[in-house]
Amino acid sequence: MFFQADAQADSTQTTTSADQQVALTTNVNTTSQNTNYQNLNQSTDNQQETAQASTQTAVAGANDGVSLNEHDVQQANNKPVIDTNPSFSTGQYNVTATPVSSSNGTNGAASLNTAGLSSRNINFLNSIHDGALNGWRQYGVLPSVTAAQAILESGWGQSGLATQGHNLFGIKGSYNGHSITMPTREVYGGRSVYINDAFRAYANNNESVQDHGRFLAVNSRYHNLLWQTDYRTVTRLIQADGYATDPYYASSLNAVIERYGLTAWDREVAEVNTGHIDNLSVVGNQINIRGWHASDSYNSKMHHFIILLDGNTGKELYRTEVNGDYRQDVQNVYPNADISGWGGFNINIPYSSIFAGKNVQVVSRYTYNTNGEINGGKDLFFTPVSLNANTGYLDNMSLDAKTGTINISGWHAADASLNKGYHFIIIYDGSKQVELGRFLVESGSRDDVAKVYNIYGANKSGFSLKLNFNPALAGDQIQVISRYSNSQNGEGNYVDYWFAPKTFSENRAYLDSLTVSGNQLHVTGWHAADQSVAKPYHFIIIYDATTHREVKRQMVDSLSRNDVQKVYPNIYNDAQSGFDLTTTLDPSLNGHEIRIISRYSDAKNGEGNKIDYWFNPVKVTIR
Repeated sequence: MFFQADAQADSTQTTTSADQQVALTTNVNTTSQNTNYQNLNQSTDNQQETAQASTQTAVAGANDGVSLNEHDVQQANNKPVIDTNPSFSTGQYNVTATPVSSSNGTNGAASLNTAGLSSRNINFLNSIHDGALNGWRQYGVLPSVTAAQAILESGWGQSGLATQGHNLFGIKGSYNGHSITMPTREVYGGRSVYINDAFRAYANNNESVQDHGRFLAVNSRYHNLLWQTDYRTVTRLIQADGYATDPYYASSLNAVIERYGLTAWDREVAEVNTGHIDNLSVVGNQINIRGWHASDSYNSKMHHFIILLDGNTGKELYRTEVNGDYRQDVQNVYPNADISGWGGFNINIPYSSIFAGKNVQVVSRYTYNTNGEINGGKDLFFTPVSLNANTGYLDNMSLDAKTGTINISGWHAADASLNKGYHFIIIYDGSKQVELGRFLVESGSRDDVAKVYNIYGANKSGFSLKLNFNPALAGDQIQVISRYSNSQNGEGNYVDYWFAPKTFSENRAYLDSLTVSGNQLHVTGWHAADQSVAKPYHFIIIYDATTHREVKRQMVDSLSRNDVQKVYPNIYNDAQSGFDLTTTLDPSLNGHEIRIISRYSDAKNGEGNKIDYWFNPVKVTIR
């Protein structure tokens, strides 16, 4: 009898090319992953030590790949798997900074006269502080008056509207679609009646305070009080504009402002001393420092200095007087400051080892002294920026089956690479935590990187390496480390970037046909596996899935499969992955399910180190 079946069980085709079908598999002899790490470009400064391996020089553009040192490979083979989740690096890159403090003092309730206030009332003041300041910045409503109104109209946040909807000012309607219904007294035809009405509901007190500022700004009758800096003027105007009918409303607000010193909040916004560092980074061989400093403590006789401090120790590293770099955007925001638009600066200073790897803090200073020492004016300290940018990207790390090499290319830029003239690519087994080889490479031109990243050496940060595939590279998690060192052997002072690991463990196959004629079994198919490297013996094993035993194994020639290579160009041995076997089946297998196993082994008997692919079971009939 002639019997034919497709081992995939979902197709009636007897012959299928590699780009049409791939069989399901379970690998019982090794842990194979058909999905490699695809994101290789996350990095943190990894503190792992790499045992020094022998150093080779990788010649750029060479057709032949470089090889791992066999001694290092043998050492790795003798080590067990230590880490199944190797660490890697994430890029460090930040070029901006904000003021450490732009208010020159305490804020919130701490800046007020809170003597005699309960903790509940102090917490209330803290809950409206930011909203009151933002009301000035966005709408020009004086913070002291806003705070006094909130205190009076909500009873220190204890009214029903305040406790249930954070509505401190009794504004009706809805806010972002949110409202709360409350009883309210209205006068109709001279008669006082109570009705239920909708009032705006807020997520917190600050939101209510900011909306109060908007309410005053969008109602034209209150425009005369906006951007006024004297609280008595504002309270007089808000009463005259009809905000409240109480004839003593203005004097009540004044009393609250004076009792609790609420003008301290006015000073936080009215006394300008703020700025921003837009860029602090290495551009070529220069440090670029660009930003602005607006201040009310300035006159035209003063000098503007930029001072650089070590952000960790406070030690001064550099100072220079700067000319104004006009900033219309800053002038628009702070039109009344003593200096704003002309407080811009954009300077370049030489990058040297005194800055490399340090946290650098910028201080902008206005002073009468020509040497930059303090004399009048105010300092503005910005948060430190690390000149230790360290980032990279692995453009490619793939196996080229035609050449039998892993092609590696990418870039690595680091501020700390200054005075480190040797660029190494280190191949590291992350699973066993052992170095497999290090190779001295030429840093290639990467103008694309320099356009995006202001990091020292970004324009010469590229690297490429062609590495001969080796059994040590198959199956484990392999990492690329880019290292800049001041030593020819890659030790000494160095900065590393550890790319995420990749596992070369592709294991794919397909059974083109399985036929039984009489007691003759004929099977054809292909099996490509990264871990077949250095395993020259190809076996087809017949496994009785009914009785769970191997019944036959036979060595076969690995046949040419150009169709497989076209579809899977990055799997080792893809071009020579085919097999074709005719063999005799014992009649006792009649009615049993058999499984075909394709195996690559480094031993002539099919044992030793091996990689298997198990095809789905097929029931056979033998006559």
